[in-house]
Amino acid sequence: MTFDAARAGKAVVRILVALAAGIACGALLITGVFYGLFGTHIGIVYEGLFAVSLYYGVAIAVFCIPIWLGLAKAGADGPWAAAVLGGIATAAFLFLTYKAGSHERLDLMAYTILPYAACGALAALVTWWVGRRLSRT
Repeated sequence: MTFDAARAGKAVVRILVALAAGIACGALLITGVFYGLFGTHIGIVYEGLFAVSLYYGVAIAVFCIPIWLGLAKAGADGPWAAAVLGGIATAAFLFLTYKAGSHERLDLMAYTILPYAACGALAALVTWWVGRRLSRT
């Protein structure tokens, strides 16, 4: 079997586009949830929260990629697996960063982990869906 650089390049681009879509979706969702819970009366800049959410999304995606590859190899790479992995990974990431004390205003971050986990699950579903749609083209 020979290596087809063009095919591999297209696959990498599809994966990166799917990851970018999921990360952007998660960042928009969590920013919207945070804004809805606390409004504008707090001193956190809306755009800053979106940027931080993007960074967190990238960190969570990097953590999830090897796990997802293992799930795909086992044939368990469906939408439910994506949602569960995204939700659990987001909750675990927030729990660990909260315990490490790496956030200002930890009280806001720990308000509840459930909206964050739900946003992570939805972002993972978007990543899965975009990846599937792009692989069909």
